[in-house]
Amino acid sequence: MKKSILALAVSFAFAACAFTACDSDNDNNNGQQQNADQPKNVKSSKARVASNISNENLKSFVDGQYDLNFELMRASADQIANKNAMISTFSIQMALAMVWAGADDDNAAEMRQVLHFDDNTHDALNKLDDSINLKNKSAIQSEYESIDAVEIKTSNNLYFSTDKYTWSPEWLDILAVNYDAGLQEMSFASDPEAARQYINGVVSKDTHDRIKDLIPQGQITSETQSVITNAIYFKAPWKSKVHKASDKMVFHKLDNSEINVDYLSVSEHFDYMADENSNYQAVTVPLRDNDFSVMFIMPSENKFEEVQNLLNGQVISGIFDSFSHDTEVKLKFPSYSFETSLSLKSSLQELGMQKAFVGGFQKMTTEPNELIIGEVFHKTFVGMDENGVEAAAATAVIMDNATAMPSPDFIELSLDRPYFFVIYETDSKSPLFVGRVIDPSGK
Repeated sequence: MKKSILALAVSFAFAACAFTACDSDNDNNNGQQQNADQPKNVKSSKARVASNISNENLKSFVDGQYDLNFELMRASADQIANKNAMISTFSIQMALAMVWAGADDDNAAEMRQVLHFDDNTHDALNKLDDSINLKNKSAIQSEYESIDAVEIKTSNNLYFSTDKYTWSPEWLDILAVNYDAGLQEMSFASDPEAARQYINGVVSKDTHDRIKDLIPQGQITSETQSVITNAIYFKAPWKSKVHKASDKMVFHKLDNSEINVDYLSVSEHFDYMADENSNYQAVTVPLRDNDFSVMFIMPSENKFEEVQNLLNGQVISGIFDSFSHDTEVKLKFPSYSFETSLSLKSSLQELGMQKAFVGGFQKMTTEPNELIIGEVFHKTFVGMDENGVEAAAATAVIMDNATAMPSPDFIELSLDRPYFFVIYETDSKSPLFVGRVIDPSGK
């Protein structure tokens, strides 16, 4: 018997993120809806429930998000080499958590360990997803001020091939209660390429065209049984006035070569810290209304690799705890935009997630199945300029039939060599995007 492949495509973009949920208007006893003139939808009749996760448990989960982000970056070293890169653990975890909800036994245990999941995972992602979506804000235009809007949107799309499996009511309940998600009929067998283009089109629309071709050609076949996508769109202006310089910054690359790049400057009171071991400095620049922020982590000279190997959830938590608040900082940093495309299957396997790629998703269906994850695609876009930050991310899962130190009163910090950045939700500190800038010119 052929295996059923659950191929995961993950894509991100630093200016946009989006998730699309499947809806149904009428439900039968199993949450299944059928309309002769429309594609069939399958969704639990249960409504989404607000999460009541404690702050302590949420912080523990967020620490794990940082752990996974840097672990994946290190495990993907052969693909990103000496290039700019960005990963959105938020999007990866959203998509894989819905898959994990249908995993069983040893497979579920492996996914739990590698993905830094715990007993509070669904509650945590439900809480974070709800919190960030509430922070959309309209533009302000008056005779006194003009402030751009804050756009943040997440969505989940789950597609399934007709008549192959009966989906488990328990699994559908988890999707509905925590992710407001269900399944939508998709004809993979009759025209897999049309299905791929449709799904990619939804992701592109949800991310304002920042994430295109999430699922590569040929990755959806006539054997595909299900595709789970996740996307997030984000765009926000800086809180303080950021200036575009008229001259150039000399940026020192890892190979000691130099390039001239456009740069931005801002002088303001920020949260700032310097590592007591002199490995790095960190500064946080708020976006509009302090709802989201960008943290820049600047390794000391010749310590980029050391810091990259050092970073994890505990270190990031320590940075937050060590910030000296209201420190006057004159900051210079490059303006840039870039994309990252990764295949994460081998990276996840290297981290110990083996069984998901050979089976173990019996909780997804009421009858025995041979579903497996076939591949994980990850694509991101990020852009920063004097107007603010734009970002986008998307994730797709495809199932086929197988075949600090005290700071001085004044700090001048120039990000003129490779560094790291984190775009996070300020209240929870949850990272929406984590990346590194190796070459601001994008070459």
